[in-house]
Amino acid sequence: AVAWEAGKPLSMEEVEVAPPQAMEVRDKILYTALCHTDVYFWEANGQTPVFPRILGHEAGGIVESVGEGVTELVPGDHVLPVFTGECKECAHCMSEESNLCDLLRINVDRGVMIDDGQSRFTIDGKPIFHFLGTSTFSEYTVIHVGCVAKIDPEAPLDKVCLLSC
Repeated sequence: AVAWEAGKPLSMEEVEVAPPQAMEVRDKILYTALCHTDVYFWEANGQTPVFPRILGHEAGGIVESVGEGVTELVPGDHVLPVFTGECKECAHCMSEESNLCDLLRINVDRGVMIDDGQSRFTIDGKPIFHFLGTSTFSEYTVIHVGCVAKIDPEAPLDKVCLLSC
């Protein structure tokens, strides 16, 4: 579901989703939910709008493929995307007092992947921007590995998807 403009109806589109690059995973989203945050940014209330983009951040899915350097996840793992990730290397991630990662801290205006500044979504060659590093209103999405939490495969994805918010 692509948001082409602020406040306009979302449009169901065929989107090309690129393979994951280094330290990224491509997830098949099986369940997603609508949060008021998605609506807020879709309506572009009080911020600089970034469009076109694929919204969504509450979801549950399965790892479809992994990029170079990803060792903690393998295809088939059940996962929840999270918009405030952890690189596990910066001072905040190493601290017992904070998890506000220097690299993966929430950024609502970024719209592209951290490592190369490019989108993994395109329609007819035109880039479509990411949202909160997760973009779960897509059947497949590419996410930095630090923004993916592996969960027990017995956990019901249709229910635990809400925890990713």
